[in-house]
Amino acid sequence: MDFQFTERLLQDNFWSVYLFIVSFLLVAIVRAIFDKQFNDFTGLISTNKYIKLYSETSLSWFSILLTIVQLIAYAFFIQIMLSYFGFIHKTNFTVFIQILTFISLFFGLKYIVKRSIGGLFNMQDFCAKYLFYQTSYKMYLGLFLLLATFIMFYANEPNTVVAYVLLGIFVLLHLVLYLISLRVFRKEILSKLFYFILYLCTLEIAPYYFTYYWFTK
Repeated sequence: MDFQFTERLLQDNFWSVYLFIVSFLLVAIVRAIFDKQFNDFTGLISTNKYIKLYSETSLSWFSILLTIVQLIAYAFFIQIMLSYFGFIHKTNFTVFIQILTFISLFFGLKYIVKRSIGGLFNMQDFCAKYLFYQTSYKMYLGLFLLLATFIMFYANEPNTVVAYVLLGIFVLLHLVLYLISLRVFRKEILSKLFYFILYLCTLEIAPYYFTYYWFTK
């Protein structure tokens, strides 16, 4: 009898399965430990009850765990978008780690600098409330993004039009969040308009501009 041996190739996207499982487990853990807070959190789209009840001046495990989920979802989304435009392959684990590390350092440093700027300009209370408001809604969007990236990662490759639409929706949602934040905190912003403009240009516009410039060049 002649035997023909063929190499068994394992799929190289098993790492994504584990990461998605870890992410969904983290959400389940948060749901189990912080039951009432999580229920109030999921109602953010219709009421600001969560913002009023849980306005934090320091990080909590609730925020830390959901921020981890958010960062993983953002990293998956960026990798999927880059793969749609042909820059990388979406199953490249090394690239995913690089993206996750970059955005973790980027948002972590931004958070630290924002709190430091708030103390320098004597705007600690305003910065704490403003950051909590924005981070809460970004974590909320992160839950939906996690589910969306899970579907997108295992779906067939779409055309560039679909990629542009998805990217446009992502940017639009964050732009709407910033505009709503400005409306909610308009009184505090007007009372410290000069410092807020400086804060906005330094920490909200410049980092994204230089990141875009570095990536495109």
